[in-house]
Amino acid sequence: MAIDPQEVHPDDVPTIALGGSGGGLRAMITVLGFCNESKKAKLWDTFTYVAGTSGSCWSLAAYYTFGEASMSKVIEHCKHRLHPHHPFSYHAIRELLTKGAYATLGPLIQKRKSGLNTVAMDFYSVLTTGYLFLHKDPALTPGGPGLDTKKEVAGYHSEWFKWSNALLQDGKQPLPILTAVRHERPWITSGVMQDSWFQWFEMTPFEVGCDELQAWVPTWGFGRPFYGGKSQTQLPEQSLALLLGLCTSAPAAHLKSYVDVIERNLSSGFFGNLIRAIARRVTTFWGEQGMRIFQMHHPIHACNEHNFLFRLNANDKSKSETDADLSIAQFPRLHLIDAGVDNNCPTYVLLHPSRKVDVIITVDASSDVRRNLFQTNINRIGSRRKLQFCKRSSPKKDGSTNESGCLKDMYAQIYDGTIMEHRPETVVDLYGNVIVNPPAPPSKKDCTMIYVPLLPNENAVKGFDPLTAKFARSFNLIWTPEQVESLTQVAAANFREGEETIKAVLLETWLKKKAMRESRGDSLSTTQKINEAVR
Repeated sequence: MAIDPQEVHPDDVPTIALGGSGGGLRAMITVLGFCNESKKAKLWDTFTYVAGTSGSCWSLAAYYTFGEASMSKVIEHCKHRLHPHHPFSYHAIRELLTKGAYATLGPLIQKRKSGLNTVAMDFYSVLTTGYLFLHKDPALTPGGPGLDTKKEVAGYHSEWFKWSNALLQDGKQPLPILTAVRHERPWITSGVMQDSWFQWFEMTPFEVGCDELQAWVPTWGFGRPFYGGKSQTQLPEQSLALLLGLCTSAPAAHLKSYVDVIERNLSSGFFGNLIRAIARRVTTFWGEQGMRIFQMHHPIHACNEHNFLFRLNANDKSKSETDADLSIAQFPRLHLIDAGVDNNCPTYVLLHPSRKVDVIITVDASSDVRRNLFQTNINRIGSRRKLQFCKRSSPKKDGSTNESGCLKDMYAQIYDGTIMEHRPETVVDLYGNVIVNPPAPPSKKDCTMIYVPLLPNENAVKGFDPLTAKFARSFNLIWTPEQVESLTQVAAANFREGEETIKAVLLETWLKKKAMRESRGDSLSTTQKINEAVR
């Protein structure tokens, strides 16, 4: 950016965060391609936080474990790992279990011994992550007939399956944040019909918790049974495979999310109209409230986890265990699912007031791109934080009508978030219901969002639209090396298309912070003030 470092005051440096969307392996590969290019441009070094939703969590977990802080290494691994077998196929499972069942299924055995029932989603967790992390390294070939490679099986390198902070020492890498949500349904305990909402949980190498509940537990303690705020057993740290299973457990979503997916894909012909007519009759028969309760059920059981808030006030006689604000404390089990059921981007956790984020770069490879939902979603999530986002209008162009010209201003879109005078009392949720605005700590400063949607790029790969190509669908779990390469090339090219816009926003933010500090007459940095106070 051609700025002399000597001119930069520490307090003026913007706090920058990156958010990766959901969207299965498509999102994982897109985030890898975008971030790999951002590292080449030195943008990655400016990030304080990197957060992921659903498929993007795989990207971050791989980068901070076997990737050893190398995006290109993870991309190359994907080219060899994501084909030819489906992770749940007989061949994939057989390959995964080569080193013995304990290597892969050990986390489930530990979970079972802790008193939890394992469900189908637990097997989903260890099989998907286990297969994604499975390595074949020709460099380690021991020789001998039939031994062409040495298999490094999930759990074989135990350090890969811990949400480690090894790469975070001295701020070498941004703080990674994985996300999942809990479905809060008040009528389950109160018996009175009330709005339901999703509580966002975040998982870092240091802690797991929810800002709405103001409750946290060390990551090494998550998965242990708790009572009255105290751990009841000293179990080893839970496997990263199980944490990732929570973050990517889209199949455990509530029924309404399934219905919406089906409805979006129904044609307007006879069959589609017939299904909609049946749905309307069912709604009329059950009533609107009855239908809403039914749609909030989860057909596939979410993973059981020990609730670290269980009977939190049991040892404190001055507090009631039935405190409405901590209804979660009445349940010994905690059920977390894919955060994409509430929002496909991790905006909520990055807007926490204590993080003081100035700029958020959101890489969106979800289905929301096709439906043009970002403005709606960002204001819905922003309203919980008392923020309103408005899109900046693009400068007028020369009237170019080719695809490159039409998309030029869409690769990096700017949304200005400003503090609202009053926090809205109600919001429209992702499914079109008007609900009471869920509780959340409000933001205390403005924030600028740079939205980077996954769009086709003819300059990178001609004739390839990542949003419509059959192999690039979010539920596809088999990718050839050529397909991985195509998507990473498009993601990298899209970064280059929006690079100048990103630089302009960062420069603008720096100048604003600089002007505000100078207007206050501050010349010392925060660190210098602390040192002066200590003296």
